[in-house]
Amino acid sequence: MNGYGVVIKPAKFALILFALSIFAALLLVTGLHRYRNNQEQSLKQTEQQLADTQKNVRKLSYDLETIQQLALKYRKLASLGFIGVPDRDGWVQRLDSIYRQMQLPPTLRYTLAPAQLINPQALETAVPYQNNVSHHDLTLELSGIHEVEFTDFMHKLSRDWQAPYRIETCQMSRDDDPLTGLQIKCTVQLYSLPGK
Repeated sequence: MNGYGVVIKPAKFALILFALSIFAALLLVTGLHRYRNNQEQSLKQTEQQLADTQKNVRKLSYDLETIQQLALKYRKLASLGFIGVPDRDGWVQRLDSIYRQMQLPPTLRYTLAPAQLINPQALETAVPYQNNVSHHDLTLELSGIHEVEFTDFMHKLSRDWQAPYRIETCQMSRDDDPLTGLQIKCTVQLYSLPGK
């Protein structure tokens, strides 16, 4: 038995070491599996956060682009004189200057009426989204002008006047003598919006 004891003791010790190494390997595999799962979960969360951030960046870029476009439109309307204090004297001076530059007969007469609100109920109801755009009626009277000169004048106004306007009415009449030209009376509405 003594001979077996010499063999069994180291075998028993080897079996214990083998069982311990299997247990340690199982713990290591389990630990690595948990670590891998945690890392995958962390990677998925990071990817989701990155996707959300990219989405927010796209949205903010779109918002910034929209704001820049609106700011450009605002500046354009302000440069036309639509937004801010109405430049009534400037409108009339530029109109007169354009008329004189075209060397038309010196028969231009005009009357600029006081400003009127387009929607007067907006002030009564005090609804914040209602606007308070004003229109200024400008009556133009021309005489001794020919059709081509008048159309050229209107074309030059639309190109160079730099005022927000719309032609409401135009009445044309001619005397019996075709050489005297037309008598024209037009009503033009100029628009303005007070600045905030």
